[in-house]
Amino acid sequence: MAKPQAQNKDSGQNKMMNVLIALVALMVLATAANTYLLMDTRNMTFAALNGQNPTEQRREPVFVKIDPFTVNLRSDQFGPRLLYTGMTLEVQEGVTRTILMNNMPQVRSRLLVLLSGQDAELISTPDGKVALSESIKARLSEPYGDSTQELEIFDVLFTEFIVQ
Repeated sequence: MAKPQAQNKDSGQNKMMNVLIALVALMVLATAANTYLLMDTRNMTFAALNGQNPTEQRREPVFVKIDPFTVNLRSDQFGPRLLYTGMTLEVQEGVTRTILMNNMPQVRSRLLVLLSGQDAELISTPDGKVALSESIKARLSEPYGDSTQELEIFDVLFTEFIVQ
């Protein structure tokens, strides 16, 4: 009779061990699910705080290349100055790209007028280039022709920039 009690005691320990293993596994799964949901919520909150729609897909960049050109800058103590620059615009896909491509002579004219009024010393600095980039975005975003639609230009990328 001693043997059946020992077997009964062992089976009770096995059941208890199985219950403990199941509880630990359940807690690990619950922790993993909670962590996943918490991280996903944080990413959505971060995106919303930065003005992004958390459900929209990341857009592929669309670029409009502007061929390099030379423009006279304002004269300074060194005399007449020149700027040779080429740039690429990062724009909204579709309408903005089409309008810019169809109005490239106006785009280049606006750039020439804007750049010809710049000070060579100022645009030679990193901060000056950033300010110039913002001015270009603002000027090129204005409507073209009979259209009243403002264009969405995300960034101005200087691909060539030489001041003489």
